[in-house]
Amino acid sequence: MTHAISDTRLATASEQSASDALTAPVRPLFVRIVLPAYNEELTLDPLLRSLREAMEEDGIAYEVLVVDDGSTDRTAEVAEAHAAVMPVRLVRHPVNKGLPEAIKTGLFTAAEISDERDVVIVMDADNSHTPGLILRMTRMIKEGSSIVIASRYQHGSRTRGLSRTRRVLSWGANLLFRIFLPIEGVRDYSCGYRAYRASVLKEAIARHGENLVSQPGFSCMIDLLLKLRELDPIVTEVPMILRYDLKTSASKMNVSGNVRETLGLLVKRTLRIAS
Repeated sequence: MTHAISDTRLATASEQSASDALTAPVRPLFVRIVLPAYNEELTLDPLLRSLREAMEEDGIAYEVLVVDDGSTDRTAEVAEAHAAVMPVRLVRHPVNKGLPEAIKTGLFTAAEISDERDVVIVMDADNSHTPGLILRMTRMIKEGSSIVIASRYQHGSRTRGLSRTRRVLSWGANLLFRIFLPIEGVRDYSCGYRAYRASVLKEAIARHGENLVSQPGFSCMIDLLLKLRELDPIVTEVPMILRYDLKTSASKMNVSGNVRETLGLLVKRTLRIAS
């Protein structure tokens, strides 16, 4: 008899737990926006204003993670000023460590504090990436994509303010990766404006650890995408409007050095597959 009563109580408790789970409020999807920033005081202010406007208009729950990579200007002060009126979390490197380390800090921090179904977005802090695209990228994650890339090579994309030389070099590099290291759904390997499902980042970090972002220079974004490819993600692209004409800070890219690093990565990865 005692066992029967205990079994009944357990069944009742289980049913109550299931009922509580069904009636519990659903937590809205949360978006964390990572901004690696080095000496971006002039561009960070208008970008944060645009982000606040876009996220609040679209009703998206969000937080901005500004990774100040040892800036010598007022980048940190600008981020702190905006934290008074919008959800901004400032993470500071005491010295400049370079773009790969800033991206790594942002991605690892965002992944650690995010639920698996949340979305992590990485943007440039130079105001060349338009925040209005975040709603569409987030929707595509909700629809089943693992990674969404804001692409310069999809129908409807536009680029303003970028030199013809830079455009040709970027197009050529991306073409080579599409030929030798194809990823279904990807035409733009190097653009840093991306949305990631947090669960994919968590899995990639567990697999690669600190080596997830290890390639030097701007080619680190290509290397990151190639490492994520190992998880067989669903990657999609959306056309973007790239506004280099709104960028007022000096370019951090060493064009010749970036070309060498990108081609070196292509060769290394291609040889690894061949062997």
